[in-house]
Amino acid sequence: MKKFLCIFLAGLILSCRSAQISKIQTDPADADIYKSEEIEGGFSGFQTDVSFPPEKEKYDPSILPNGFIPFKAYTGQGYVYFYTENVKNFFLYLNGKRIDTKKICKNKYTRIYIGDEVINGTNNLLITNIEAEKDDNGFSKTYTLSVKIPYPSIIEKTEKLNNVNYRAFQIIDDIMKAQTANGFPSVQLVVVKNGRMIKNSAYGYISTVDDFGEPLMQKNKKPITKETLFDLASNTKMYTVNFALQKLISEEKISIYDKVQDFFPDFKDKKKALFKGKSEITVEDLLKHQAGFPAGAQYYVNKKITQKKKTDKRQNKEIVLELICNTPLIYSPRTEVLYSDIDYMLLGLIIEKVTGLPLDKYTEENLYKPLNLSSICYEPLKKGFTKEDITATEIRAVKRTKDEKFKDIKYMTVHGTVHDPEAYNAMDQVSGHAGLFANAESIAVLAQVMLNGGGYGNIKLFDSSVLNLFTSQGNFFSQAGLGWRRQGLNNSYAWAFSQLASADTIGHTGWTGTLTLIDPKEDLIIIIFTSAKNTPALFGRNLRGKYEGDFYLAKNYGAVTTLIYSAFKNYDNAMLDQMLIELAVGRNELINMTPEIYDNEGSRKDLTAIMESIKEQSKQSAILRKFLKSEKATAILAEIQSRNSKKSLAKKQAEGQSK
Repeated sequence: MKKFLCIFLAGLILSCRSAQISKIQTDPADADIYKSEEIEGGFSGFQTDVSFPPEKEKYDPSILPNGFIPFKAYTGQGYVYFYTENVKNFFLYLNGKRIDTKKICKNKYTRIYIGDEVINGTNNLLITNIEAEKDDNGFSKTYTLSVKIPYPSIIEKTEKLNNVNYRAFQIIDDIMKAQTANGFPSVQLVVVKNGRMIKNSAYGYISTVDDFGEPLMQKNKKPITKETLFDLASNTKMYTVNFALQKLISEEKISIYDKVQDFFPDFKDKKKALFKGKSEITVEDLLKHQAGFPAGAQYYVNKKITQKKKTDKRQNKEIVLELICNTPLIYSPRTEVLYSDIDYMLLGLIIEKVTGLPLDKYTEENLYKPLNLSSICYEPLKKGFTKEDITATEIRAVKRTKDEKFKDIKYMTVHGTVHDPEAYNAMDQVSGHAGLFANAESIAVLAQVMLNGGGYGNIKLFDSSVLNLFTSQGNFFSQAGLGWRRQGLNNSYAWAFSQLASADTIGHTGWTGTLTLIDPKEDLIIIIFTSAKNTPALFGRNLRGKYEGDFYLAKNYGAVTTLIYSAFKNYDNAMLDQMLIELAVGRNELINMTPEIYDNEGSRKDLTAIMESIKEQSKQSAILRKFLKSEKATAILAEIQSRNSKKSLAKKQAEGQSK
């Protein structure tokens, strides 16, 4: 893709905010930015692209003046690009301040840096009093004045923001370091506020176990980095299917009201079906999880998949489509809401049908590549990544290798391949419901696209109206949009998003331990990726499907997101101290009052990590030092020591018996 001409900015010359004209740094600009049709791939697009004089049908005489141009911007970044032809002079105001336009009129292509003049959020340009040049006969020439404003992007700034309590981030660092020192495998955390990368951190290791689930010695553990990839699990649904549909709908290539049967004629009810209505199921129904499907169907164990004959040249996906078409509904469409992987498996297949491309190829070429995102893909081991670039996902699962040397081994660590057995075995690792790998920074860029209304820099992916359609309340539940999870009016997603998140906050979670949070009111992005399932499984009637990692704060998200919100609300240190104390006391009470669920290795290690964090933070807090001397803290520490002693004794006894 052609690049913008990079020009160093000499600075910003400010003058009084009165009737005087302000002189902003004005530079020549690369003409290519005005030739979007020539940009490779045709992905160019801007949040603002207007021309004067306006077309007659776009001129509204009831609105005076007509030259206001609203746009989104953040302090510390941003340009406005101009193209002028036969323009002698015009008035330009940015947020009420008049800007000198002499250089803009003099040069055909120019840009002005606005990073020191804009506010965070909505800004306004006003263009008025345009005066055209005269021809030799004294008549005004036909003039053109066009304005293009790119979308905001994420920038890294080292200076601290005002009115932010950065100690909250220190507390998070201490918690994450303590958690990974006490058995939690790994965490990536990215925080973006008003277009600024506030935090981009990595904690822990690629894996704490070997390929067979045996613990690694400390010296053999390899730390993760900011570039390390994680298995996103159900966050795949948002950043492949939802993004793809938002783009395709913007391009009018598909509609949410299109019926599934329009794409797949064999998608219809059986004569003896208990619940009918497949012929009326739409793309919207699938997005809202109200189509009538069960949560899953385990197609990967179906004989048509497991015993496929060599003469059957169909791809597994083709067989799965047939199985989905034959899957009976378990309730009448639109009468209930039931989260279903089948919905998104089918949506992924619809996208492939519409685009004529495999889902992974379409998303990589039409979503990720235009944004220069190279650390996001399906099947990373086939895309140039190695296991050292990817966190291990699950400590013990049916092996994913056909290597003869492992033929007698049934279970191995899942590492580098999609964890989800349906996606792995039935969908050839590329599915709409699971399979995407990425680092947190890449997903933060996609989250910024959502905050921007559909674009990033000079790349437009979809229309803001389509984005609003997808993120607004999608059915009778305010916590659901079209696929997107919403905080809602009743704070139903507060366990992950925090009680401090606004009602319009959107995002999603993933089974492997991933959270994406996008808060439009606060212009805030929080991405938390973990490898929580790469820990020992827990057993018991109340712990089915649970792993030790599921009981750590890092995996439960809400405490971390609340600390982040607290930082930006500039809550004082005393309040942060009390929050830390509550985390410790609350976790201990859960263990003692609900032992059948919480008295497990994960909870105990988590409590140990919280207390270690409090000890570290007590170096700068009298409140925490006082707490550590209290009866509650003494009792908690005593219980931790007692549990650790019993565990150590049991381990020694087991080692003795094995000898």
